Amino acid sequence: MKLNHIDLPVVDITGARHFFETHFGMRCVFAREDGLTVLLDEGGLALTLSPLPQGEELKYPTGFHAGFNLSSEGEVLEVHQRMLAAGIPIVRPLGDLAGALTFHCLAPGPILIEVAWRSQ
Repeated sequence: MKLNHIDLPVVDITGARHFFETHFGMRCVFAREDGLTVLLDEGGLALTLSPLPQGEELKYPTGFHAGFNLSSEGEVLEVHQRMLAAGIPIVRPLGDLAGALTFHCLAPGPILIEVAWRSQ
């Protein structure tokens, strides 16, 4: 069984869409007038970015994040450099975490993102 859909409420749908398209190659397949946007990745994951209901405050639980496991150390380094150059906030620097090369950044939304590669 494979997880193939997730819906994330975000404050900045346009910024989040741009982030996922630019840094992870996702493509928009649907966008509604109210902002609801569906992005697809090359593996078939559908990421829906949805607007918050009026008057509701966004609050993900502590530690909540989305993760991208890349296929090589070089890919992690390239994404890290690209995000630094784009001014994406890096909230956990590039380094080893439990045997994985990883870093955490903040996507517009705001959404905590982990980017990692594990050699084994």
